[in-house]
Amino acid sequence: MSGSSKVFFPNLEGLRFFAFFVVFVNHTTGSLGYNNNSETFGYFRSHFLWNGDLGVSFFFVLSGFLITFLLLKEKELSGKINIPHFYLRRVLRIWPLYFLIVALCLLVLPKFSSILPAWFQIDPSISEIDPWLYLTFLGNFDYIINGINNFMIGILWSVSIEEQFYLFWPLIIAFIPRKHLLKTFVLIILGSIAFRFFYAEGNSMIIKYHSLSCMSDLASGAVIAFLASNSAFIDKITGIPKRHIILVYVLLLVLIPLRFYAWKFGVYYNHVSSLMPLVFSGLFSFIILEQNYAKNSFYKISNFKMISSFGKYTYGMYCYHMIVFFGVLFLFYLMGINLYGMSKFAFLLIVFTSFFATVLTAELSYTFFESYFLRLKDRFSIIRKE
Repeated sequence: MSGSSKVFFPNLEGLRFFAFFVVFVNHTTGSLGYNNNSETFGYFRSHFLWNGDLGVSFFFVLSGFLITFLLLKEKELSGKINIPHFYLRRVLRIWPLYFLIVALCLLVLPKFSSILPAWFQIDPSISEIDPWLYLTFLGNFDYIINGINNFMIGILWSVSIEEQFYLFWPLIIAFIPRKHLLKTFVLIILGSIAFRFFYAEGNSMIIKYHSLSCMSDLASGAVIAFLASNSAFIDKITGIPKRHIILVYVLLLVLIPLRFYAWKFGVYYNHVSSLMPLVFSGLFSFIILEQNYAKNSFYKISNFKMISSFGKYTYGMYCYHMIVFFGVLFLFYLMGINLYGMSKFAFLLIVFTSFFATVLTAELSYTFFESYFLRLKDRFSIIRKE
């Protein structure tokens, strides 16, 4: 669309990559049978590596911030939100790769089940999922109803929640007066907390994967997007002292291992689960604001050029990474490597090979497949991201 405005957040790509990397490390190290009986490694793995859900939560907060910011800016510049164009932009960004992964997992990979070892769990676990839930962007409910049967398609549960969010969010921004938006976002957060509290002693899969449970992360991002439209608020963020910024990061590093003890002592899915996501979404919200607006940051992630350059591929990395990971495992299996009693070298080699293969796959996909749809998407944008 001619005359479109541009919005540039130089640190978002790097933040997005780190969120993916947390998910990747959790999935790969958690799927491998490596255990060197080291107390140090065991502590590090259980307390830090196995926190992939925090990476997804960060994705949600970041998405809530960016989508809300762009919608508010569009409404400010044009006086309205072109809802059909918003939906079309989301379709062109999400659907092509999403349905490619669904087709690979449902139609292509099961054809190879006869030549794969049983532990690959492509079939019958693929046949145990409900394909209609993935075809209609309700994959998170497959986890809730049927359990985790297949990681390769199952990771799309978070994309399903994003799509559900995209369905109703522009309607909220378009039709609720601006003076009531912040109250609306806060009410959504409180409703999400109440939902988690109601199910706190029930099915833990509901707490982790239900759309209403995850909505507080997305709405938290919306809150900071709304606040960021206020110059007085941004002035306060801009002047935050460096020591205060460092304290927030230290607090995050302290709270992450504490989650392990909440699980260990059986309280995480009682009452802690109701409020803990809000604590982390608050910290993530601060990081997004600090990285984008603060002048006293101890480090801007955009200075790490290579990490930032990976950021635009993160959607592809997320969608492909488990397919690539199992492909790498199969290659190592053919090479005769014991995947259950592997050495430290084999463990690290598999993880690093999977990572670089995922990056390469995502870059090729972005360049030769996704970019075609992204060029079409820009035709329907009033506000464009750089």
